[in-house]
Amino acid sequence: MSPDSLVKELSDQKYALDQAAIVVATDPRGIITYVNDKFTEISGYRREELLGQTHRLVNSGYHDAEFFADLWRTIQNGRVWRGDLRNRAKSGNFYWVRTTIVPFMDPSGRPYQYLSIRQDITQLKEGEQTILEQQGKLVTASKLSALGEVAACLTHEINNPLGVILGRCEMLRQMLNRGDLDPVSLHRIAETIETTGRRIEKIVKSMRSFTHGGDTEPFEHARVADIIEGALDLAYQRLVDHGIAFEQLIEHPGLMLEVRPTHLLQILVNLLNNSHDAVMKLPNRWIRLEVFSRGDFLDLIVSDSGQGIAVEILPQLFTPFFTTKNAQVGTGLGLAISRSLARKNGGDLRYDHTSPHTQFVVSLPKRQMPRTLQPQQSPPPQQQQQQQQQQQHRALEAR
Repeated sequence: MSPDSLVKELSDQKYALDQAAIVVATDPRGIITYVNDKFTEISGYRREELLGQTHRLVNSGYHDAEFFADLWRTIQNGRVWRGDLRNRAKSGNFYWVRTTIVPFMDPSGRPYQYLSIRQDITQLKEGEQTILEQQGKLVTASKLSALGEVAACLTHEINNPLGVILGRCEMLRQMLNRGDLDPVSLHRIAETIETTGRRIEKIVKSMRSFTHGGDTEPFEHARVADIIEGALDLAYQRLVDHGIAFEQLIEHPGLMLEVRPTHLLQILVNLLNNSHDAVMKLPNRWIRLEVFSRGDFLDLIVSDSGQGIAVEILPQLFTPFFTTKNAQVGTGLGLAISRSLARKNGGDLRYDHTSPHTQFVVSLPKRQMPRTLQPQQSPPPQQQQQQQQQQQHRALEAR
């Protein structure tokens, strides 16, 4: 190839690159030595305003110091860096670019120039943000739907203790009118009021935990039994009201999990609600929740007396808005969002087609990686025993 042909070929390649991408060249210190028209267009700066400057001119402040330190370490060692950058234009508007920075090395192995090739992905990032916002709305809708399903039974759960409290208050009033202030009776009445008040407080606390939190909630070490207890505070009375037997088996009451508790709470309430709806009209109605340790994971298994899910439905099972229920009963969001929440906690939700009954398995890592947190201490044995007794009482009561 003649020198003229080579020059023309390189010129053509440069022209094609300038038409297709934002191109910037800098010296080893990051001083801008070349910009093409696309960079001036997206940044809003004239060529003469950019040459001789560094990229601090368009730094949006979005990325932290470690981000740029990693970028510089990569290219100074002769490796290509790839990533997405949010920059600020002269107008103050932000824009995103998908960036590839290629280092050119001299014979001694030192960089003498860096060439940045970028694509404008602002619309793509805006689309991703819109999707995230919509996902947040879907999660909220799913929470409200799940709470709506148990609302009537929760009203019953709160009204009954309130009736007990009001009744004991009337007893106190009658005792005062008679001048009968027997300490033993007063103490017994006070204990009843306190116990029933604590029950209402526990239900309200579970509702608050269910509706708050989310992706911004920090991971924390929590006892699986405590999260299950919160889910049952919301879903259990509904099972009792419809004669559905419930039992649970936790391999060890002190099992801990590093998780976003609200996420797991929502997953369990969704699965319990689904099982309730599936077995409510069956002659044999039961739901079972089991927790087993499996290496670095915990499996939470929700089974019910249903005979499984039809094979033709399985491919759509976790598709948003797909439901076999009528419009008044389900939104079709529960399973899709539950799987999404499980995956946000490093795990997954799957349907076990090998089970003779309907069975879903939530698998979650015991510890999030590479995060490290100090586990909370397990409650004292007396408290663990009380919780086990409450769980056994629930199972007997449901039967």
